[in-house]
Amino acid sequence: MRVTDRMTSDRVLYNIQRTIGEIAKLHDQISSGTKVRYPSDDAVLATRSSNLDSRLRELQQYERNVNYVQSVVKGYDTAIQQVSELYQRLRELLVQAANGTLTADQRNAIAREVEQIKQQLIQIANTQVGSDYIFAGLAGSEPPVSEDGKITVKPEALKGRTTVVLGYPLEYGISVKDLFVTEGNQSVFELIEMSIKALERNDQRFISEVALAGVNYLEKSVSENLAKVGAVQRVVEAAANRITDLNSFMTEHISKERDVDISEAVTKLSMKQAVLNAALKSAANLLRSTLVDYIS
Repeated sequence: MRVTDRMTSDRVLYNIQRTIGEIAKLHDQISSGTKVRYPSDDAVLATRSSNLDSRLRELQQYERNVNYVQSVVKGYDTAIQQVSELYQRLRELLVQAANGTLTADQRNAIAREVEQIKQQLIQIANTQVGSDYIFAGLAGSEPPVSEDGKITVKPEALKGRTTVVLGYPLEYGISVKDLFVTEGNQSVFELIEMSIKALERNDQRFISEVALAGVNYLEKSVSENLAKVGAVQRVVEAAANRITDLNSFMTEHISKERDVDISEAVTKLSMKQAVLNAALKSAANLLRSTLVDYIS
């Protein structure tokens, strides 16, 4: 087969342009730090990288969920311990008030302290993490207890909270009903008000039989919910550690898949530039002059 000057020049120019394209791609990889910037560069690698990015974003969302749950659970733990101390003090005062030998002044002093306990319990019931009232169940945007001690949140909203961690639901919520309502569906705030009135009329029977029984149930609820919070804390901590490990693994895996080896890319770039220089010199010698070169 006869090789013409046109065939030679076309082939040389094609190879030079291909080498220039490879050099441009290497420059792009070095400047961006990634092997693939567009799907057309490597469709398989681009698809795999996109899937890994999606998985990493899921892990980051799970991490945000876990961080928030940890904050809320810490709020529960602190609040429940404070409630436990107040219930213990309330019991002591009611036991003291059940003594028939107390004077009116002594009963009044107990009533004033019991009222202070009520106000402290209202503040704890309205505990916030950020702008979220953590004991309000699903209605966390509004305080669950009013200033005068009435539970204002609707019963259908007093449910446990749930979030998703690593694809699985995690229940962690404690509502005002779990901690501040007796077995007879009476709030501790109502119980305290009735106890104060019983103190005023020296009703020892109500205090010893009704009020103390209500406090017994509330203290039992505190113990149960404290154990529940402890269990959730352990689950959340394990999930947080798992997410941290997966995040590190995914980040490293994505880096291996997508990030360019700079030293290797620079070496390849030097080789391609040398090839291009040699090709240009060879082409200058190989391509013959045409009649145009002799036109003066």
